[in-house]
Amino acid sequence: MNSSVTKTLLALLLALRELKIPLTTDEQAVLQDVGQQLDLDPDYWDFIEEELMAMIEANSTLNHLYQYNKVKLDALDGQIPRKLFPNIDELKQELFRETKEVITFDGQTRGDQSSKLNEVISITSNILVTENQDQTAKQLIFLERISDYVQNYRYFNTYFADPSNQTTVPLSEPLIHGQAYILYIDISPERKGIDEQQTPFPDEALAQVWNDRETLVLDVVVASKNFSIDAPVKKLTLPRSGTSDSVQFTVKPNLFEGRSYIQVELLYRGYLLQSKQIAVLIIPRLGAEIPESLRPPQSARITFTTTDLLTNEQLALLPERFLTVDVELDQRDGCIDFRFLDRTQSNKELAFYDTILQPAALGNAIAAIRQKLQSTLIEGYYGQVEGSLEQINTWLPELADAGHELYRQLLPKNKGGLWAEMLQTALAPDTVIQVNPVSGKVTIPWALLYERNVKTSSRNLVCDRFTEHDLDCTNCPNKNDPKIVCPHAFWGYRYSIEQLPCWTSNKHHSPVALVRQIPNNQPLRLSFNVWRNFNLWREHLPKLEAAARVDIMVAEEMLELESIWEEHGKTLDLVYFYCHGGVEELRKPYLELSDERIYSNFLECYESTWLHHPLVFLNGCATGDYGPESYVSLIDDFLNAGASGVVGTECPVLEAFAEHYATEIFKRLFAGEPLGQAMLTVRRELLQRHSNPLGLVYSLYAAHEIALARSVSYT
Repeated sequence: MNSSVTKTLLALLLALRELKIPLTTDEQAVLQDVGQQLDLDPDYWDFIEEELMAMIEANSTLNHLYQYNKVKLDALDGQIPRKLFPNIDELKQELFRETKEVITFDGQTRGDQSSKLNEVISITSNILVTENQDQTAKQLIFLERISDYVQNYRYFNTYFADPSNQTTVPLSEPLIHGQAYILYIDISPERKGIDEQQTPFPDEALAQVWNDRETLVLDVVVASKNFSIDAPVKKLTLPRSGTSDSVQFTVKPNLFEGRSYIQVELLYRGYLLQSKQIAVLIIPRLGAEIPESLRPPQSARITFTTTDLLTNEQLALLPERFLTVDVELDQRDGCIDFRFLDRTQSNKELAFYDTILQPAALGNAIAAIRQKLQSTLIEGYYGQVEGSLEQINTWLPELADAGHELYRQLLPKNKGGLWAEMLQTALAPDTVIQVNPVSGKVTIPWALLYERNVKTSSRNLVCDRFTEHDLDCTNCPNKNDPKIVCPHAFWGYRYSIEQLPCWTSNKHHSPVALVRQIPNNQPLRLSFNVWRNFNLWREHLPKLEAAARVDIMVAEEMLELESIWEEHGKTLDLVYFYCHGGVEELRKPYLELSDERIYSNFLECYESTWLHHPLVFLNGCATGDYGPESYVSLIDDFLNAGASGVVGTECPVLEAFAEHYATEIFKRLFAGEPLGQAMLTVRRELLQRHSNPLGLVYSLYAAHEIALARSVSYT
């Protein structure tokens, strides 16, 4: 079924809801027949549509309402949040009050085929088989919600104007090097300006934060290395409905000629709501010839949008993001752009700083720190949990040295003046740092960043008093000694870093929604995928079963995994890979069970099947050259399947440590603890109780608050 079918059916339901004149008996009979045919065999849509449209067109009032709603839905391109739709079983209970068999025209009883049908088709079928369908539609709350959304959507508009006469620059014209322009930004029901897509502004995410206010204040951030910008951050006042005020940025192309890019982002209280990338052709002078390969001169695309509902309760619980880092890979020259949005100052105003790094320099720094981490794990700790004072004094200073080198590259003092020092002072312990990979898959070992000065020497030691002091090292005599390494200066021990898996890619038909809650079952459904020759996995499973009410479905081989995913895919809460992984030639990543490897093409077959938004945990034991850049392309497929996020490693992990770490994390996750907090706590416990820094190996590609909807722990 294509999207035109669902838009047709939704337009019909909305028209029935708004219809003032009741349907005739004959019209009701036609709709009941359509409903039964949709349930029986929706693939015969051409014949079903012919009967349906004949009935609609014969009723002028209904046809007018249908056409009006169809235009609205076409403008939205069918992009309506999934959460606005009801559960099929709940809808049937509301409609029929009891389980009801539907008898088809051939007299055969059909079972529940909703799992095989498009969701909108199933919903429409159940409504149309009732009597007085227009009256039924008026009573359904979900249709009221969808109607409100369809009537009230708005767009994030961007367009250029000539500052001398305020006239809009046509989309068919390029911009001229060195000439100033006004970039206008607004949010409006009218779709205008530069945009290739029809993605609405996520008003629904803000639905419950208005209270009695008539306006909300958003931060607008504009960034580009190809344009001079008068002020990168400004305020936009958003009314409850209608058009916002228009925010104006003065921009001037500093590129002589070629395609240039501007990133525009909308944030509320530090939460990224939506971002757009504008592509503009720059010419050296008026009248310069435009090669056909560089047309169109102006275009734009939405690179991120949230569909997560920010309720007042959530906002009260969620830590406000005071530091947001946007990471973008420039496809033209390979440079990595980092944009730091700092809200730590007393007035909570957004300050903006950016860093542009060449991939070679950044890649070398990242490779060095991951190599140090791998050496620490394999040569220093032999993959064991229990460490010693001697081990931590040997290995942690080396990690601090490599971590500070990366920190200096990302936050150079000459770029922001004293900003790096101010940021270090202002960021309180337990701050959640949000990382948005806006475009391109760039992964940074953020937990390994070391923010204090370190004077490298073979005599460096770890502070022997760090367990006696708080994370700010209050009253510690070693606090400012660069020869003493303090674990509290690593970002991974001081802060929680969430790397949001909402990047855009050619695999995603639309921006991926950020999930903060896994709607799990009791018992929790866990798909456990293992390489059978590991030594500890049979001891690992009883520990998980003893910790919580969990249904563990083990797959040692590919056929077992396929059977589990096909039968239980819609109810999975956790997908756990305790197995090998690696990269073949041409950087083709894989996960390996006992008999076969799992590749991207295999995972693609499960698109949109994981309805419980399970967490994917990649415990890559003995994975060889298998860092985040290797598995990050697989994350696209996990997200398309419906995963809420991924936990992965910064380097290969030996089994003894991997088994212990996962056990400790899952105990906390099963008890309802947010995963970001669980990872931070386990990381600190490993350091303080076991003199082991290897908790820094694991990274979170999900929201800090991702958690189970209900605890499954026995305690």
